Amino acid sequence: MTKLAILFFSFLIILSRVVAFYIGAERQRRKKLLLASEAELPFVSVIIPARNEEQNIRNCVGSVFENNYPKNRFEIIVVNDRSEDNTEQVLEECKKEFSNLKIVTITEATKHHNLKGKPGALQKGAEVASGEIFLFTDADCIVGNNWLSKIVAAFNDKNIGIVPSFTTIKAHNFFERLQGVEWIYMHTLASGGIGLNIPLGCFGNNLSIRKNVFWDLGGYEKIQFSVTEDLALLQHVFDAGWKIHYLYSSESVVTTLPCKTLKSYIQQHHRWTVGGLDLGWRATVFIFTSLWFWIGLVVSLVLADWYWFAIIAASRVFGDWLLIKTSINILSKNNKKNFTKFITPYLIFVILIELVAPFFLLNRRVKWKNQIFHNKKK
Repeated sequence: MTKLAILFFSFLIILSRVVAFYIGAERQRRKKLLLASEAELPFVSVIIPARNEEQNIRNCVGSVFENNYPKNRFEIIVVNDRSEDNTEQVLEECKKEFSNLKIVTITEATKHHNLKGKPGALQKGAEVASGEIFLFTDADCIVGNNWLSKIVAAFNDKNIGIVPSFTTIKAHNFFERLQGVEWIYMHTLASGGIGLNIPLGCFGNNLSIRKNVFWDLGGYEKIQFSVTEDLALLQHVFDAGWKIHYLYSSESVVTTLPCKTLKSYIQQHHRWTVGGLDLGWRATVFIFTSLWFWIGLVVSLVLADWYWFAIIAASRVFGDWLLIKTSINILSKNNKKNFTKFITPYLIFVILIELVAPFFLLNRRVKWKNQIFHNKKK
């Protein structure tokens, strides 16, 4: 392959990736929701795992309770997973205020490998849940007033087994706004994958599943443990033949807290990178496309061909900028201006992160919530 051919192939790979994800995401954006009357609304269960969340759990439960969904049609189940702070006391106070709140307490670590950490907490919540649909979110999240209604509407299509939706960051400073753009970008890629019928990921703090689908799979007890339990569940639902609706709506968005320190940010990305290995050949293809971006940049630098360097760099930055901006326009109406200003700085940042990410795989032991986990090889 000649040097010019390498440069052209690099550009072609980048362009193809951007176009593919844009088409896939657009397919999800154009999906219509089937409306139902209030009399047809199902009873649903919101399951929230909580470990050392005394500062956040009250706000999370309150935001769910305030939803514009009949109070007699949903329950809130908080799983207190061996908390060492005052989470238990806060929950007892919440129970006096929120009539449909159930508390499940885990007092000791499970010996079942598949149920270690968050999967075990979700499993415990599911075991006591009465709803036809399970909605999962995290204790550090806030949901909107129409969150339940929008998620449930996606399930009016009886072929839909699982519904991921978007999460945004409560951002104030430069570092947090970079994370806000990152979450929107990653969701956009994940939704694009679903639009292409290739499940690439989702986020467990805004993920919902039919009760019968969850138990037909055997729950998390039968799903091999993963440090990205949300991806594992998504893949199993897809493999079982159910359809997935990656919901695009500002009303179905969940807001979560950012990583406050660079250390916690690195730990988060370490977990995501290790969990991403579960994608198998899909991960290989994605890495392949990123690798060719770097090959094109390096070759153009070596040749001092600034024309091709600019073309390759611009195709990646502008292409991903377009993907992110399209999602921001739909999902982040209140933060549109702030997040838009941070797209370009984030894209420069994430391109540099790609150079570091491979080193995360040198250590497969993942730290999460002061616990250490290890993905088993398949």
